[in-house]
Amino acid sequence: MKFGLFTVFDNYQAKFDRTPAKLLQEVLEQTVEADRLGYESVWFAEHHFSEYGILTSPHILLTAAAERTKRIRLGVSIVSLVFHNPIQVAEDYALLDVLSGGRLNLGLGSGYLPHEFAGFNVDGKDKAFRFNDALAVIEKAWTGETFSHHGEYYQFTDIKLQVIPEQKQVPLWIGALRSQGAQYVGKMGYNIMGVPYVSGNSIEELRQVISDYRRAYLEAGHDERKINTPLALHTFVAETREAAERIAKPHVNLYLETRQYGKGAQYEDLEAREQLLIGTPEDVIGRLKKYKEVGCDHIMMLMNFGGLPHEQVLKSMELVAREVMPAFREQAKEESVR
Repeated sequence: MKFGLFTVFDNYQAKFDRTPAKLLQEVLEQTVEADRLGYESVWFAEHHFSEYGILTSPHILLTAAAERTKRIRLGVSIVSLVFHNPIQVAEDYALLDVLSGGRLNLGLGSGYLPHEFAGFNVDGKDKAFRFNDALAVIEKAWTGETFSHHGEYYQFTDIKLQVIPEQKQVPLWIGALRSQGAQYVGKMGYNIMGVPYVSGNSIEELRQVISDYRRAYLEAGHDERKINTPLALHTFVAETREAAERIAKPHVNLYLETRQYGKGAQYEDLEAREQLLIGTPEDVIGRLKKYKEVGCDHIMMLMNFGGLPHEQVLKSMELVAREVMPAFREQAKEESVR
């Protein structure tokens, strides 16, 4: 199990008197701490036009994080390709990979929030086809060769990037946690990622989606060793379950009220579906083992949510590193001996 830190950048300036500049600085400090504590990855979301997510250009903040860290992988979850020129995406994230010494993790998607499509004046009806066209452009651009592309949505003739990624193959994920979409991604040979409570109501539903994905991936002849499935769950760990719930619950509910899709769920709903990692280290270890059993091998811990104070985020991060991560290192050792 790999452990990552995920931030959506939901901000409530009027409610908490937290400016965008303060939130961005706090997330950078949390990223530096995650690097020190041994987290494998950090992930930043891209959103537009709403307090639900104020980070519009993840590659810029990830570049700042690269300067402050040494080891942690730098991920974006996700770049909404349909809102961007794919050549610009290829250039920006190639530069990030170079400046970070080859630490880029790239999550891609086609967008899902109606107000963002409206804001960019993009018709979402053909978003899947537009996404596929854009992805083909990025892959050609990253070869470093002169190329042309004459797709339905994007056309380029005889261009060549002067900066390409340091990694020979940048790890790519596509946001998909519904069965049909996950199977399509599997056939293409990419990894899937996502937020379980957005797409299903139980761990068993998730098991079926991952199983369908793996079957499609393997039937298409792709390498099983390259499968890596990151899932994002709200996380807050404290010494007692009562303290964890008391501190985290109002912030989870504020986040759920602010999100722009699937409104109506509350803390109790997600907890009943086992879609939260909130409690003692033992509680979280137990629930993570259930997710590992259904195929999750990379947890993206959403710790900065709903205006949760910076100091509380840092305490939870430290407790996870000290008491949760070692349990999975020991389990990995035992499995390797068998």
